[in-house]
Amino acid sequence: MPRYEVYATRYDSLGIVDELVPARDLTFSLPLNDHGECTFTATVEPGKSFWRAALALPFAGVLVSRDGVPVWEGLVIEERPSGPRSFQFTAREWGWFFEEKVPAVPRRWIKANDHLIFRQLISDAQAISGQNLLIELGSTLGATVSDRAVAAWDKTTVGREFRSVADAEGGPEWYIQSGGTLDAPRRQLILGDRLGQTDPQMVLEYVEDTERYQAPDAPPIVTLLGDLFPGVAPEVPTRRAGGNVIAQGRSRTLAEAATVAIATGSGEEAAQLRSTATASNLLTLGWPRMTSFSDYSDVSVKTTLNRHASADLKAVAGIATAYSLVTLDGDPTADWSQTPRGSSVRVVLDTDVYGGDRPVGGADGFTARCINTLVRVPDSGSAQIEWQVDETLEGS
Repeated sequence: MPRYEVYATRYDSLGIVDELVPARDLTFSLPLNDHGECTFTATVEPGKSFWRAALALPFAGVLVSRDGVPVWEGLVIEERPSGPRSFQFTAREWGWFFEEKVPAVPRRWIKANDHLIFRQLISDAQAISGQNLLIELGSTLGATVSDRAVAAWDKTTVGREFRSVADAEGGPEWYIQSGGTLDAPRRQLILGDRLGQTDPQMVLEYVEDTERYQAPDAPPIVTLLGDLFPGVAPEVPTRRAGGNVIAQGRSRTLAEAATVAIATGSGEEAAQLRSTATASNLLTLGWPRMTSFSDYSDVSVKTTLNRHASADLKAVAGIATAYSLVTLDGDPTADWSQTPRGSSVRVVLDTDVYGGDRPVGGADGFTARCINTLVRVPDSGSAQIEWQVDETLEGS
């Protein structure tokens, strides 16, 4: 069974603090194109409070290791009491700092590679005292170039700017990860036009029919399912008659759907730059005309605004359908630590609960991208791994 440990770090130093944090109820996430979150509870035992000072705001970070290998790292942003001598801590991956707390340094780019723009936004910020989180930025180049400007009077952050670069059509995918060893941890920006394994290396299989009851022992059950199901988590078997997925859930929503996306840029009233993208295929099928608006007031180049409009439409043109699949840590057929963020996985759901094919999508299931991995570590027993795969826009 894999062993998880939590160590204290500092924002301005890569090394870990000597004291091991007595973390309980540990949960952390590793999303694509976002900043993961880590929460845990720790109790200060009388006479053993040495670690407590190491988690003092605003300097402290935490590093999570799995069997002695760093797997998650970020800045502690919140603490609150959870008992007389217990506290719950919340940390966010290092990129959150640039998203919320660091203004973008003025600079102008003309026909610059998107990867270069992304890195320079961070490197300019890290060059300023008190903002250097020692993140390694790499040297990748992508297929897309852009025109972009940050003015001295703009009220914007580094994170908002690099998200704007990434969210445009053809923009890079990204995340900031923990690497190296416990003796020499590293903080690394990962950039790529398409990250993760493109050919599925992992098969996540769910079989609806559980094993038959074997007297006199009761079937093993598990209830630590986090937010997969609303309300009180149901009890489910720790394994099924086949496959490695112990529980799964599907969500569908029309709340953000649109068939027309309008992006507005710089300028006022009649002089305002505007671009419209239309899902003609859906309108032809009889879909209602649903319009979404996005504001890009800092964009003054029409081709850049067109890319934003196209990306906005691509993200909402259909019924957003997503799956979450739960496996147990330590299962060699579902090793999350060997599956980089953004990797494609093959999903086989042998169930008729959705009123369609059994298995869903046919005998070979379907291929999806894992956009977030949520690791829940209980005080005893195996950790649960929730694989959150990307939303598919059905109907398009």
